[in-house]
Amino acid sequence: MKYWRGKTASRMVMALSACLFFLNACNSKNGETMVADGAIVVKDIRNKEIRLKEPAKRVIVLYQGALDGIYMLNAEHTVVGIQNNIYSNPETFKYFSKLDPRIARKELSAPGNWETSTNIESVLALKPDLVIIASGQTDAIRLLESLGINVFAVSPQNNEQLFEEIENIGKLTGTHERAVELLSYTRGKLDEIKEATKDIGQKKSVYYAWSGGRIYSTSGKNSRMNECFQLAGVQNACTFELDQPNINPETLIGWDPDLILLWSTDPQVLYDKKELSVLTAVRNKNVHVLNPPFFYDPHTLKIMYAAIELHNICYGSEENFNLEENRRDIMTNLYGAKASALLE
Repeated sequence: MKYWRGKTASRMVMALSACLFFLNACNSKNGETMVADGAIVVKDIRNKEIRLKEPAKRVIVLYQGALDGIYMLNAEHTVVGIQNNIYSNPETFKYFSKLDPRIARKELSAPGNWETSTNIESVLALKPDLVIIASGQTDAIRLLESLGINVFAVSPQNNEQLFEEIENIGKLTGTHERAVELLSYTRGKLDEIKEATKDIGQKKSVYYAWSGGRIYSTSGKNSRMNECFQLAGVQNACTFELDQPNINPETLIGWDPDLILLWSTDPQVLYDKKELSVLTAVRNKNVHVLNPPFFYDPHTLKIMYAAIELHNICYGSEENFNLEENRRDIMTNLYGAKASALLE
């Protein structure tokens, strides 16, 4: 009996030691304390792990596409700071002010811009649980993380990355159920668009020029706009694999696209370039602006509406898509009750 008790005690000690080892392992990672069970754990575009003990209550969003997603997720109550571009760009301000009365009154702090600088002191003053920022702002990200700020970096290059971003932001803000709902609708709509455009034989070629009159800056095969083109059943005139190539007039003339697509640019800027007067699209006045740009942002789930309009423009028919019906359907499903203000 003494032997059995001794053996049992020994086993209990070993079991206890194993439990303690397991708990220590769970509570440390590279010498740092890890979050206990029930924590929110996601990875961003850098494949960097972000851990929160609970959904973020104070979020700074310095990337317009992600801010748009926040309103689709009904997570705007978490936002305490936004990028300054939302205020400085009249067109952007017009629509975001309809989504949030705090923006209309310019009450939300704006501690930085998504593509340039971030005021670290202003960020810290807002005491954020989370900062959502473009992955290209490496210096700002490095500094914020060194100060103990949770950073979720974004910059989706395709739909799957965008879907993952939406789902992860949903988890981080406690709106994951809404994220699942959004993505279910979006995937269904994308399947509908693909089905309608899959049998196009002779595809029209389209050249896309960047905003602000940057006619010779375009989007290559590895870009969000190229994904939009594929959905629309058109061919990207740009043959480069790069995401954001810059070209010269001779290259554009060589591509000679059927249609030129502009973003926040007056078509006259293009028509005034005498060197491009030989282009088929210029001669035929086949130059189109996606306007107002808010409804077509390719960095958001609204890429599907951009594809629908581009398809109709290129093939001159509403046989597959009624633009007004689709705009109302897509915006209502993406923004819920907030869509009524956007569609006024």
